[in-house]
Amino acid sequence: MAAALPLPGKVTVVQIINGQPVVIEVDGTNAPITAGNFVDLVERGTYDGVMFHRVVRQPDPFVVQGGDPRSKDTAIPASQLGTGNFIDPDTNQARFIPLEIKPQGAAQPVYNQVVTQRPQLPHTRGAVAMARSNALNSASSQFYFALDALPFLDGNYAVFGNVTQGFETVNAVQQGDRISSARVVGGIVPGRVSSVISDVNLLNDFINTTNLVNLPLRSLRLSNTPNNYQVTSQDSQQNPSGVLGGSVNDRLIGSPTDDAINGSQGNDTLTGEVGDDFLRGGKGNDLISAGVGSDILNGNLGDDNLNGDAGNDFLRGGRGNDALIGGDGNDFLVNDLDNDTLTGGNGADTFILQTTDLSAGFLVGNDTDIILDFKPGEGDRIGIATSNLSNIRFSQSGSNTVIQLITGTAVVQNVAPAVVQSATFAITAPNFSLSGGLPPGDPAIRIG
Repeated sequence: MAAALPLPGKVTVVQIINGQPVVIEVDGTNAPITAGNFVDLVERGTYDGVMFHRVVRQPDPFVVQGGDPRSKDTAIPASQLGTGNFIDPDTNQARFIPLEIKPQGAAQPVYNQVVTQRPQLPHTRGAVAMARSNALNSASSQFYFALDALPFLDGNYAVFGNVTQGFETVNAVQQGDRISSARVVGGIVPGRVSSVISDVNLLNDFINTTNLVNLPLRSLRLSNTPNNYQVTSQDSQQNPSGVLGGSVNDRLIGSPTDDAINGSQGNDTLTGEVGDDFLRGGKGNDLISAGVGSDILNGNLGDDNLNGDAGNDFLRGGRGNDALIGGDGNDFLVNDLDNDTLTGGNGADTFILQTTDLSAGFLVGNDTDIILDFKPGEGDRIGIATSNLSNIRFSQSGSNTVIQLITGTAVVQNVAPAVVQSATFAITAPNFSLSGGLPPGDPAIRIG
């Protein structure tokens, strides 16, 4: 059966329970296999919608337990849950992991043995550990929160993390409550491997930012009158999902820190300023400028203009006829739907041409995209979402190269076909997602 990759360090996971965030530090340093399994299941969406089927507070605070995949079926009562395991869609078999305990002072964990020494990760209040049956190697997807210090469980059950924020939410959970969503929002996940973004830190920063901003958390909603709003650092700290503009034309300017700004409706002007920002246009024809930093820009709907400015930026046009300018830095520009113009700017830029509508899940469109300032000598590349580059035709039209895609064409101006073809690579194409499976395609395509 397929195994998850061990987690070599620590990551941050946020679970949304009863509308509130519960922040978990997952410790792969001291429990690499157990933590790696949990993080892989979070990435797969396994915990989205699962029930807490077991809550024990009497006679003393004990545990809140969930993670049975069968609990996503709302027709199954809590009393019939607790025996389900994660079924790997690649093998159609249950995945189990060994009991993993690292004694204090030990260099490595001990596997499939009850440990009598004090563990490096004890059952303190707020500890997160794997549930299992009598067999030592029977943990799969079910986990529990310790509602109090539980030293009698130490060495018998594998702790892999701790609640660092939101324990009051855990402490209030009732049987039948659910996790609405769970995402990794900090750290390096070993399963994230991209042919588009080779810098592991940048890839994970982009994905973590996208995950955090897309969680159903608090946002600052501006009025439905024209707004000229300067975002503050306090705004960003207090509103994880960012600032949301009104229904008309807004001008929103970021703070010197990392901001998330959503234009909502209207023809908006969004400026990130300094910091690693997430800027999403919403509806309307928007003007989006990143500023200095490694930023994520998404035009969303309408005919948008996106300027990455300085830094290593990720720009995607969304729907509509968009103009994307990478600016200085090693940028990633995604064509998305309709007729887009992509300009790399200085640095080693990657132009990503998709052949499917990810939101619809099928082939659509007959678009013509224009690629300007394509310089392979500076490291520029073109990535095409396809499993077979031999299906892609490169032909000459005057001084330009025409790339024939399934759903349209891309024109690379003033570069010969042989040069373009030698700088083109295939990206794992998106496809339909399986229940309990990792989101399909190269992880970079999901950014933004």
